[in-house]
Amino acid sequence: MTKGSYSRVTDRNRRRIQEAFAELLSKYGSMRNITVSELAEHADITRGTFYNYYDNLAEVATEIEGEIENQLFSNYGDLTEISSIEEYIDDIFVFLERQEPIYSELLSSCDTHGFLAQLENEISKHVLEVMKINGVMSEQAKLELLFLVNGTMALLRKYYLQETNMTLDQMKDFLKQKLRWLFDTYKK
Repeated sequence: MTKGSYSRVTDRNRRRIQEAFAELLSKYGSMRNITVSELAEHADITRGTFYNYYDNLAEVATEIEGEIENQLFSNYGDLTEISSIEEYIDDIFVFLERQEPIYSELLSSCDTHGFLAQLENEISKHVLEVMKINGVMSEQAKLELLFLVNGTMALLRKYYLQETNMTLDQMKDFLKQKLRWLFDTYKK
């Protein structure tokens, strides 16, 4: 087998394992209720193939969360204006929409609350940096930002649990509109 085809097989098998993991996680609500045998059967691979890529189920969850963090949080060092924050928010929601099938399964599980907490921390950190650069630093502005971001994460959770009729686009637009208001209201 050539190295290129090995890479495609590796990528395909990892994706199948991750998708099966997400589906079973959604079905059972907890990683503790999933077995490697069931996951392998669900992914249409052998147990041996699973163990070629992972030592245990926790490694699958860790890899998925790592991919999320790498794709969402690594390219945003130069945010200085509200327009760059709006682009950042656009990128996050485009990513969430593109990856919706697998992340919908993961985020509806009891075991994956960490992703939304990480997303909340990253958005808050970047917006707070831009607020500081632009002289928007009152305690009231910070409080309103944290309330806004926390509320958005709660809505995302409800979205993935199918407990709201809001769409990702509506959430994104609302968040951007309120961030713009926050900057306009508190800018010195």
